[in-house]
Amino acid sequence: MDITISIVTFRQRAHLIKKLIEQVRSNVPDSVDILLAVNGNNEEIMPEEYRQEMLDLCKQYVNVYPIFCTEYKGLSKLWNTLTIFSRTEYNFIICDDVVYGNPNTLDIIKDYIKQTGCTFFTINNQYSHFVLTKTQLHQLGYFDERFIGHGEEDGDMVHRYTEVYGQRMADIHIPGIYNLASYELRNENIENHADNKPRFNREFQMLKYKQDPNGIYGMSPVPLVKVIDDYQQYPHELFVLNNKHNIAKHSKVVLDEE
Repeated sequence: MDITISIVTFRQRAHLIKKLIEQVRSNVPDSVDILLAVNGNNEEIMPEEYRQEMLDLCKQYVNVYPIFCTEYKGLSKLWNTLTIFSRTEYNFIICDDVVYGNPNTLDIIKDYIKQTGCTFFTINNQYSHFVLTKTQLHQLGYFDERFIGHGEEDGDMVHRYTEVYGQRMADIHIPGIYNLASYELRNENIENHADNKPRFNREFQMLKYKQDPNGIYGMSPVPLVKVIDDYQQYPHELFVLNNKHNIAKHSKVVLDEE
């Protein structure tokens, strides 16, 4: 079973991402791909020195592939992009302020998948590290890219998962991997609220959901119902998954995109 490790980072966290990639590469085989989304800062031209620094970082290790954003992109967009761009069905997404201190992490994840067949789950009850498949992300319509900052996209996905499957998202415990919660290292030129997260995302979340005693708790302390509908943001990705191997040796075109 192949798994891609995907990480999003930005300029203020250069020291954190260097340490994290060193830890990951020390604990997982070189054959495991690492995708690194290097985000721009809002209303800022990415400094050339930082761009070169991230390129040099990727060149230090085997199979680390950077994706550069020339302007700031929301976390939903980047998580979707990393999953779509990976070559594997399973994807292990990690925040850049995570400590990766358990060399058995991937083995624990793979054993859990084999035992349960689970295709979307968090680790240690946090969205700082989670595993999902391309197929299930497509079924859920992807992370809502109308959250154009960062924050709230995780609670939105938990709500939608519960709404679609009628149960809470699974979680597993793995010692030695945890989030530093480095909220003080924030993206600049963004109006924030709690934990230095964009106010825009919170306001959109308040438009998308309303309190209802018959609603879903999800990650919210109060039950919510959705009042702005979701839609399939990448309608043709399943077509790609079903047909990409036909490019090398054509058999037939599979039209099922449901």
